[in-house]
Amino acid sequence: MTELSPNATPASSAGTPGATPGVRIALWSAMGCVVLALVCIAWIDRPVVDFAHAHTQGTPWIQHVAELPAPLFILAWPAFLIVGAVWLLRRTLPAWAITLWLAAGAVGVGSLAKQALKFVFGRTWPATWIHENPSYLRDGVFTFKFFGGGNAAYASFPSGHLTVMLAFTTVLALRHRRLRVPCAIAIALTAFGQLASAYHWTSDALAGAALGIAIGSAFVAAWRWWQSNRAA
Repeated sequence: MTELSPNATPASSAGTPGATPGVRIALWSAMGCVVLALVCIAWIDRPVVDFAHAHTQGTPWIQHVAELPAPLFILAWPAFLIVGAVWLLRRTLPAWAITLWLAAGAVGVGSLAKQALKFVFGRTWPATWIHENPSYLRDGVFTFKFFGGGNAAYASFPSGHLTVMLAFTTVLALRHRRLRVPCAIAIALTAFGQLASAYHWTSDALAGAALGIAIGSAFVAAWRWWQSNRAA
């Protein structure tokens, strides 16, 4: 038996396979983040960056907080492959290992998906910090350069750090309710660090959150669907 979590929610017997109330709420949350991102582009992004530039940008401890998800970029694929190999060999894993496997896979897919979207949207960064990129704070540039050729100077949208953090924590929160508060704290710290350091626009963070939630939810729903069919 591979599913041993005492607080895991069983797969739904009707509607979308694996779409339990928790997954549905998560997906609605992702949609809400998309709507809020559109609002922020018009009215919130620039005031928040102006405030961060005046008060918090360049603060060392805030910059460290902003990098909280950085290890996930490096560890995701190795963890996914190693745990997956162990599962194939043993055909059984404890619940925490299954959670780690799903979360690592969600982060890995999220890392690829956010790169694709960065290419599609080609958004300028709030500040100049890579390849002399044109930015709002230095050049007054606030625009999207759609299909911008993969140039890192046009890669602000969506936030990769929020994408991977939400992909990771969505899996954890959906499978283990006791981890929801620590997950919420980790998300809040990451978002605060990214915005207070003027690394990203508010809409970047919301779009990254939406992407991460959607991918994390999809991994959990797919696992529950597979478990349900296997038990049938």
